[in-house]
Amino acid sequence: MIERFFKVNHRDIVYLKFILEAYEGMNVMSTVDNKVGIIRIAIMPGFQDDMDGLLAELGRQVNMEPVEWHHETYAF
Repeated sequence: MIERFFKVNHRDIVYLKFILEAYEGMNVMSTVDNKVGIIRIAIMPGFQDDMDGLLAELGRQVNMEPVEWHHETYAF
């Protein structure tokens, strides 16, 4: 599984969750830090190219800034 982290506007979190849930089985999106607006997108094996295209398109619609995030700073 590949993890990507993005800083997004709070108002876009629900929109992104709704869109990404439509691609069931390809990814899982979760909010890592609601105060800052950090989301985690876990990409399932074999779907990286498809998700790269989807994330590029979503990035044209909403501001998604890639960020580094350390596993020990969040818990599920």
